[in-house]
Amino acid sequence: MVFMTERQKGKFSSLARWIKSLTPIFLSSFLLFVPSLLSANKSYVEPGSFLLTNTLAFEGLFHQLKPGWVAEQSSTGLNKRYRAQGNDERPWKSEWGQRLFSEGTARFSPDAYGRFLLEAQGEYADRFWRPVNIEHHLKQEGDAVTFREAEGRIEKENWHLHGFSGVAHANWAAKGDFFGLYPDAYPMRDYLGHSSYFGVYPDNWREDQYLNITRRHIPSGVEAEGRWAGLDGTVAYGDELAWGKQDAFYGRLGVPIASAKMTFVYKDEDVDYSVFDEDERNQAYALSLGAPFESGHRIDAGVLYNPFRVGKRYQVADEVDAGAGLLGSSVALSEKTSKKEDALAGRIRLQRYETLFDKLVIWSLDLTRAEILAGNKEEAQVSAQTDFFDVFKGAVRYTYRRPIEGPIPFLFEGTPDSIGAVAASPRGPESPFWVNWQNREAVFVVTTIQYDPTPGTNFFQYDPHSLALWNVNKEEDSSFTLALQHRMSDYRTTTDRQYFHDENGDVVWESAAHTGAWPSDGPLHEVRVLGRGNWGSSDWILGVAGGQSPALLGLAYSNDTSREKPLTEYFSIEARWNRWPFSLWGHFGSGIWGPEENIHPYFGFAFDRLWGGGVSYNITKNTVWDLNYLGARQDDNLFVASDLGSFNEIRSILSHRFGFLFQFEGPARAGFHAK
Repeated sequence: MVFMTERQKGKFSSLARWIKSLTPIFLSSFLLFVPSLLSANKSYVEPGSFLLTNTLAFEGLFHQLKPGWVAEQSSTGLNKRYRAQGNDERPWKSEWGQRLFSEGTARFSPDAYGRFLLEAQGEYADRFWRPVNIEHHLKQEGDAVTFREAEGRIEKENWHLHGFSGVAHANWAAKGDFFGLYPDAYPMRDYLGHSSYFGVYPDNWREDQYLNITRRHIPSGVEAEGRWAGLDGTVAYGDELAWGKQDAFYGRLGVPIASAKMTFVYKDEDVDYSVFDEDERNQAYALSLGAPFESGHRIDAGVLYNPFRVGKRYQVADEVDAGAGLLGSSVALSEKTSKKEDALAGRIRLQRYETLFDKLVIWSLDLTRAEILAGNKEEAQVSAQTDFFDVFKGAVRYTYRRPIEGPIPFLFEGTPDSIGAVAASPRGPESPFWVNWQNREAVFVVTTIQYDPTPGTNFFQYDPHSLALWNVNKEEDSSFTLALQHRMSDYRTTTDRQYFHDENGDVVWESAAHTGAWPSDGPLHEVRVLGRGNWGSSDWILGVAGGQSPALLGLAYSNDTSREKPLTEYFSIEARWNRWPFSLWGHFGSGIWGPEENIHPYFGFAFDRLWGGGVSYNITKNTVWDLNYLGARQDDNLFVASDLGSFNEIRSILSHRFGFLFQFEGPARAGFHAK
């Protein structure tokens, strides 16, 4: 028997930890020489085959709080809470983690396949940047294995059936859903989150936003689509096909009428914030007609019926003479009862192609009136775009919007520092409708100019007004393209109470004892520039953004400068350069929101400064080493949010892909490709 002193035990423990920290390096070095049995880019699987693709990742994390800063675990044990205390130097600390992602894909026949994504975790490397994540939760619960995604699909000539869990799905806008009743859901979000305006960073840094926060697989459900005798329809059912929309059903039916198409859409969603009945549902019915013309013109028109909380009492605010209103204000309150006619909405959109000074001009007019239960707004939008020079495109969009019934103000006795009896409060979850960011009175003007010397391939693939990397056309063949955009926003009224999803993914409403989001003092301005180009075998992209951005919740609006920031004046620059086998990216921001899109921009939590950069090196086609650095600063002693601190963090991930292909049937003959 061998006995050790306490000092020897301490040395032995230190040696064990040192060996443990080096283990990932030794293992990864070994794996570099393990040949992959198939290319990591191979995605198609022949019928009668099962493909198992594995990604083994070793993570090293090194972080340091700035002098005087302290980081503590939140009550949930997932998030971090920061505070400044003294000015002592803080040491660098290291964390090590290992993960194995296993993706299995089986094609049972030419038109049927299934897929799953499984994650097994060893150690977890706890980080300062976005600590609310699924790996952190698994470590906390002691779980080593979890399903990340699963789906199955049957694709026939005239119909298909798709079941999914944690897999993105698009909306039905392109299928005639004129009022947007069926929402889209894209779990994978930016690693930089809301702190990034263009998304210029490696794709493999994306994370499942919903799974990180809620630990639930969003979206989850089944979708079936079919075509018969000229008709086409789709039905979808599931839990949280969009975040928070549990036990939801959606249906769509398209009927051709000559060259036009009539579309009926139905939705039936659970109301997870209900204060009346646990089984309360939100149902809506929409009927629209889309008619294209040979000249390129198009007209769309539709009606909506959304009888949500018909027969419920609600308050309205009316302007009266100064001093004649409630508590000596200029506002008088009264009550009404919602009726069936309050559930109606109508919309018409016209698009035309005209020639002006030998230039093609595409303009559109979009008019909407939605009664209080169907959206509570009147909105007019006019847009136009043209090639005013051979290599320049211009687009401008003007929007005016106002609510039919305005918000309820917060009126009380006493002072803001000593609130007495509350006489009026903004509408909340008990109301059949609200004034929010979708219907508050506002004016928007968005102007975009593009330079593209190869107009045959569009710079943007989807929305010409959205300057972001996801929208850039990958087929763009110009050596240099550039887009410049100015956005003007003028919010002219307050809002009612609003809700948000907390760090557990639960719906939380604002307090009744608070005003809504304030109106802006005047127009807010933002400018964005996005450019891309090619240099020989390399390509690059550069994005610059700056301006004013308002916080979303009314809770962020106060004269207190200690935490919440109602309006941030920001500047951001992002860049990426690619040349095999390297990829470089960099980011700097000042006054930008924190990364968690469900919390930080809602509460007005912003960084004073944030910068970072990284490099990805493809050691082989299947082996990648990523190294990045993020520096966060909160150093002006104003608006210091507890969620955001001052720190340096270095993150290194070495990943290797390898796989196995099991063939149960002979492959297709040469020259043939299964559907």
